[in-house]
Formats: sequence, structure tokens, C-alpha cells
Amino acid sequence: MPSSRGSETLRYSASAARPAALACLLAAALAQAQTDELVAPYVPTVEEDVELMLEVGGVGPDDYVIDLGSGDGRIVIAAARRGALAHGVELDPELVELARANARESGAADRVAFVHGDIFDADIGRATVVTLYLFPEANLMLRPKLLAELRAGTRVVSNSFHMGEWKPDVHDMSARSSGGILLWIVPPRIEGEWLLEIDGGERLSLAVRQQFQEIELEIAGSGSVVARDTATLKANRLRFGAELNDARHVFDGQVEDDAMYGYVQIERQGGRTVVGWRATRR
Repeated sequence: MPSSRGSETLRYSASAARPAALACLLAAALAQAQTDELVAPYVPTVEEDVELMLEVGGVGPDDYVIDLGSGDGRIVIAAARRGALAHGVELDPELVELARANARESGAADRVAFVHGDIFDADIGRATVVTLYLFPEANLMLRPKLLAELRAGTRVVSNSFHMGEWKPDVHDMSARSSGGILLWIVPPRIEGEWLLEIDGGERLSLAVRQQFQEIELEIAGSGSVVARDTATLKANRLRFGAELNDARHVFDGQVEDDAMYGYVQIERQGGRTVVGWRATRR
């Protein structure tokens, strides 16, 4: 359960060609940092919880895992055993060296990297999974960075500790040695005004209010409010329902940057039809 403040640089693209990317990854891992302050003491994650964290996070060969406060490197090494690329960021230089030694001993040294640096300055934007075992206060300090820098759909996995008002998507309590494993999926930022178009139908105004993955919508047509529904938003998948023109509409779709699109089921007394829909930011 280590953490850090200082400075760290590491840039790596999990989508790049693997041999060249690994060379860049390992070279960048030589970055050094200034010691500042600890935000959590070092408490090793028990092996049972390491595996459960990776299981809850769905870590596999297509992932790039960053462990913030990586200690002796056990989470990073375990992620590499699952085929993922991974690196850890750690304040304590002795722990960084221990992690590197553990990686060599495990045979994973060519698939991982460990950086002596600051978790609050770390380059995390290309991670698909971020793992944490920090105090709640540190999680809250990191929360704005995670939401601002991680792409929608990125998984954040914490051992034991929460993120305040950001409710976890999963809280697995099967671990016997901790307060459970918590998973958040970074939501896309969709708050604001949208133009909603239904194939063969109306052009409507869609207003979205958002707090993390919890959203509320207003659909207005011809200047009047038609429906207000609580929608579900998980990763980039969106679902909501509305009563429009005396028919029940159920929208399913996905979010990509400043566009949303998918299919809508329209239920009337005479039956059900399915057509496309799309929305763009105003």
C-alpha cells in the first residue's frame, strides 16, 4: 500500500508494435524523481487480493495496467502473468529496486517497468486499468486526475478504499483479508445540450445532467418538456426511456467523443419498431 509524490515520466502506447513499445517502456522506466511526501504507508497486498483485484478488473492480454503506489511490484508482475503490459509508480527508491529484482526473479522483467516517481504527476492517459491500494484521502486526491486523464471505459480498481461520492460499479466483498475490491469504470463526459434525431422522426433537444456515471435527462420537443428519465451509463454504453408522441421509446447506444448513436425501440399499441438514432452536441 505505498504511494508517492515527486516527479515521474513514462509514455507508452499499448497499441504500438509490442517489441518496439517494450523497448520504449523499459527505457522510460529509468526516470528518476524527487522525494516529497508519503500519502500511504507501505502495506503489501496479500496474494489473494492481488488476484482478486486483477479478476475484478478483468485484466487480460489486451490491457495496459498502471499500479499507482506499486511497492514490491507484485500487482504489476501478476498483471504481466496474465499477458498484460504493466508498469508501477512508487516513491520509495528501495521498493522500486526490490520490485525490479522481483520482476527479474519472476521472469517478467522484459514485460514490466517500475518508475521512481509521483503518482499525482504520473502519465496515466493510456492505461486501460489503474490499480490502487491507498488511503481514502489519497484516492480522493487522485479522483480528479483519474476522471480528467483516463479514457472512458478505463477500469480503476481499489483494494479496500472508496472514492467518496463516486460510487463503485462493483464492490466485491469476497476477499477475506481486506475491505473488499472496488471497481469503477470511467464514464464519458456527456453533460450538456444535445440535438437528438430519430430516423424518420423528430429533431429534439436533449439536456443531460451528470455526476460521475449517474445521469438525468430532459427531452424537449416543440418547446415543451416531453420526458424526464433517469438513464444508465456504463463505460460508453447509454440506455434511457421516454414517452414521445404517445409511444414508449427505449434508446440503446454508445458515446464517442461528441456523438451518441444507436437504436431505439418504439412501442405502440400496433406493435414495435426499431430505428436508428443519433445525437450531437449543440
